[in-house]
Amino acid sequence: MDDRSAERRAQLLDVGFDMIGTHGAPSVTLRAVCREAGLSPRYFYESFADREELLTAVYDHAEAGLLARLVPANEAAPKLSIREIIDICAEYFEEDPRRARTLLREPLSDDVLRAHQAGRSPAFLSAIIPALGGVDDKLLPRDSTELSVLAAALAGVSISLYLEWLDGRIELKRDELAEMADRLVTAIAEVVTTRGEGG
Repeated sequence: MDDRSAERRAQLLDVGFDMIGTHGAPSVTLRAVCREAGLSPRYFYESFADREELLTAVYDHAEAGLLARLVPANEAAPKLSIREIIDICAEYFEEDPRRARTLLREPLSDDVLRAHQAGRSPAFLSAIIPALGGVDDKLLPRDSTELSVLAAALAGVSISLYLEWLDGRIELKRDELAEMADRLVTAIAEVVTTRGEGG
């Protein structure tokens, strides 16, 4: 019973991901999801309390896939550089554009996903900000306020850059995108974390 329940949950997640990634969050309704999955509402409620819970579960599942690539398998593994982090993210989104729509585009317009993302750093920021210490410790935020400003600035620039690139409005190869984004991240960190002589 538990195995079948887990299989149905995975099936609903797959359907939800495809719908969000292809048609956007508004397309995800209880009736549409059940129809696409070939399951009755009874089985939907077996796994999710409501549509909102499915949306956030799909987001978390897509984000976990990205984090699995960004977090080293063991503590002894060398830390990724900013450029490597950006390239890994670009590759992840390029492999399946539905991932980018789920993690980057839909939270900009959907209230549920925006609220779910609020107060937490997107996966790539969780990896990028610590990596700034590998460039220059002075680029690391000094306090929570500076961290919030840096995270907001980097999120805005990075999300816009990834989406413009994936949509074909920025004609760069992936390694060129990573190199340019690396320079942007460092420049933004320098502006936000600039210390005065007395700091």
